[in-house]
Amino acid sequence: MNKADRERLERRKRMLAREQGTLTDTIPGTSGDIGLRTPKPIRRRAAAPAGQQPPAENVKSLEPLFKKRQRRRMAFVTAVIVVLALFLAGLTGTLSASIALLADSVDSAALYLNRSSGGWPVNTGISDPVQIEELAGGFVELGSSDAVVYSPYGVKAFAMQPGYARPVLAVGGTHFTVYNRAGNELTVASRTAKLYTQTFDNSILLCAMSNNNSLAVVTELSRYTAQLRVYDAAMHQTYNWQTTQTQGTPIAVAFSPDNRRFAAGTLAARQGQLQCSIYFMDTASEAEGVAYKASQGSMLMKLDWQTESRAVAVFDSYLAVLDPRTGAEVYRYDFGGATLQSVAAGRRQTALLLNIRGGNSLVTLDDTLTPMAEIPARQAYGISATDTDIYLLCADAVECYGYDGVRKWTRSDLPSRPLAVINTRKTLVFTGTRAEILGNTA
Repeated sequence: MNKADRERLERRKRMLAREQGTLTDTIPGTSGDIGLRTPKPIRRRAAAPAGQQPPAENVKSLEPLFKKRQRRRMAFVTAVIVVLALFLAGLTGTLSASIALLADSVDSAALYLNRSSGGWPVNTGISDPVQIEELAGGFVELGSSDAVVYSPYGVKAFAMQPGYARPVLAVGGTHFTVYNRAGNELTVASRTAKLYTQTFDNSILLCAMSNNNSLAVVTELSRYTAQLRVYDAAMHQTYNWQTTQTQGTPIAVAFSPDNRRFAAGTLAARQGQLQCSIYFMDTASEAEGVAYKASQGSMLMKLDWQTESRAVAVFDSYLAVLDPRTGAEVYRYDFGGATLQSVAAGRRQTALLLNIRGGNSLVTLDDTLTPMAEIPARQAYGISATDTDIYLLCADAVECYGYDGVRKWTRSDLPSRPLAVINTRKTLVFTGTRAEILGNTA
């Protein structure tokens, strides 16, 4: 078969294939047995104007999907973190503290928003107070049957009737407790509501609260002298100390400023005589802390912390500054036979009201318990102090002094006998059922 015949045969095959719809176009210039498909024409998009980005339809279509997936992942991760945080908080006990802190913040916000409805003076309704204590810039006042709380803005925030025969008040940072001395029940409250009521198997001897609202409760205990338990702000027990006959019965408790330690003044009978001791305990340890032994026959009247490294113990015959780290007596001031009437300690300085030879005197001491001033205060029966001022409560007036013994002013226009002066957001004086801002009106 010659070349012409082969070409005719190929043309026939192509015609037959075309009729059957199986024709495969060949590339011009090649032999017909090369069956390459002719590529379809490419349609190109018109070029975008200069300075304009071409539309990204595919990117736009995928962006919502990506964002949705991202939100799901973030929600999942957040949920896992929250669950783990709650789990760990439950194990470590920090959850209750966090909840308590949140509640305190809500209280503070509510009291602030309601400040316009208050103002000084106020009528508390308690004419014969048992105790009046500062509470978060305001105060709590305890009567024989009632307890009332006022905010720093002069707004009555809360009131309750504990119903205790011998009510006593212990105050923390934003909480307070009223307990029945020699009874077995106590009530813990915030500035705006009653939180807990706790009943114990044995009689309550005393209570104390810390700045973070931890509560120390001392109760009688049959096999030991006493039992001291510490509870956090949610009333979960965190510490337990059962005192022995040698250690004695706690008669005073005070927490350190960092809330991690406390000082416990105890009373024990040794060799036929009463002996006071002060133990400095760590709430994270069950070991007995360092102790200070008071002078024989001295009775502890008051116990307080001025700083982390400085505690003040007031006895009926002397005053001592103690080192909580060692239990050592750093400074001492003896009353020299005078009778202690009242005491008020600032951050470093201290004011004493002493009965000397039948008359009262104001004595001020510096940080080393060295006398700074001594002035007659014959009409005074009580004393209150801040870091800069001393207030003498007299029969019909309040006198203000500096620690140098210089009188600054006298407030003599009070409606009745002053019952107390406390340093809140404002310095307040209490007379009868009235609480008002104390200042020089002359």
